[in-house]
Amino acid sequence: MSDASGETSMRRVIATPLAILLVINATIGTGIFKTPAKVARAAGSMPVALAVWLAGAVIALCGALSLAELAAAIPRTGGLYEYLRRTYGPTPAFLFGWSKLTVLIPSAVGGFSRLGAEALAALFDLAPNATRDSAVAIVILALCAGVNVLGVRESAIQQGAITSAKYVGVALLAAAGLFASVSLSAAPIALSADTPAFAASPSFTGAFTALVSCMWAYDGWADLSSLSGEVKDPGRTLPRALFVGTLAVGVAYLAANFGYARVLGLDGLRASTTGSHMAASNLAALTLGAAGQRALAALVLVSCVGGCMSSLLTGSRVFVPLATDGLFLRGLGVVSPRTRVPARAVVVCSVLGAFYVSFRSFEQLTDGFVVGYFPFYALAVIAIFVLRRREPELPRPFRVPLYPIVPIVFLLGAAALMIGAAVDADRSALLSFAVVLAGIPVSLLYRQRARARIVPR
Repeated sequence: MSDASGETSMRRVIATPLAILLVINATIGTGIFKTPAKVARAAGSMPVALAVWLAGAVIALCGALSLAELAAAIPRTGGLYEYLRRTYGPTPAFLFGWSKLTVLIPSAVGGFSRLGAEALAALFDLAPNATRDSAVAIVILALCAGVNVLGVRESAIQQGAITSAKYVGVALLAAAGLFASVSLSAAPIALSADTPAFAASPSFTGAFTALVSCMWAYDGWADLSSLSGEVKDPGRTLPRALFVGTLAVGVAYLAANFGYARVLGLDGLRASTTGSHMAASNLAALTLGAAGQRALAALVLVSCVGGCMSSLLTGSRVFVPLATDGLFLRGLGVVSPRTRVPARAVVVCSVLGAFYVSFRSFEQLTDGFVVGYFPFYALAVIAIFVLRRREPELPRPFRVPLYPIVPIVFLLGAAALMIGAAVDADRSALLSFAVVLAGIPVSLLYRQRARARIVPR
């Protein structure tokens, strides 16, 4: 295999402004438009729901600041993979790669493409149709994969443009909720027989359950670290982008949720379900009328496409160092000599995402993603404590402010999230967790076979 097919051929082409946009793009996807309804139902009251969104912003920001120290000190392609390998050894690192391939990337791109299909149907006033929406979701996935194989700079620039549009859109949605008058001519949001139930009263377990859905909306702050090998001046760019991008998302999300609370209230959010009747669509209809609802559907579609593109861009990079280190399928980490992109990984992840879309709902995809990812986030943040003790001489261009309070806050939030997932886990989330754990024996078998192929001289 030539050098052009490996990790060293990847180019550092992403500067700070584009890196910030990539953080925002990776985070703003489907969550802010749809999950506020589920958060409110689980929380049992609007004050508790808003508190959960504030807690989510704090957890995400603490996670981003914590990860910034590792990203600046260890700017290798793959991000979390390298932190796990360096701190805990090959088995947890393999397990992360296995989880990205089998659960995390397919669930993420599946969730984005499925809601994108629902938004497209709402844009043309089409009635819900599961078969059609699955087919459209697969087409969206294929288009996003096609953009990603063009090259990292080309993909990143396109995503930067999409990010600017959707951040402005979320800001306008928040402004409509906070300041626009509610349209008296708009049809009221009615509760139907199949409206999902919500908690009878607020509780700690309900708040923890709500946090699971909330953190799907905030997830994305860590994705930039996977592109560490393609970022210019990573010691400065990565911390700045992680902090500024996550903070910008948190401000927009809190403003949007106060807008939901003002216009829809608890009952309105409870009645918000899918497609043209999700939370954001109902807010747009009540404040801006039919034209606003159509504009919102277009915004959701653009946002979902951007999120899907970002997940494929950042997620596919994890397999490059895995292959370089001989811990995973080498063919999956091959980098194209022409585009400097791991095209095979992009295609395989897209195919698996299409498979997931065919039989899993949006909620199953997102909950499975959060349950599968947060244990690795927690391990990466714990790595800060381990590496500061084990490698005090490691150059650290950026150090976590208010250490150790910031990483501890994140770890407490991660623990609360996992409690909520355990309380309200459905079979889909449990299945995702089981697939992640199945990677342990797979890792042992793979490494055993790899050792067997080495012939003693």
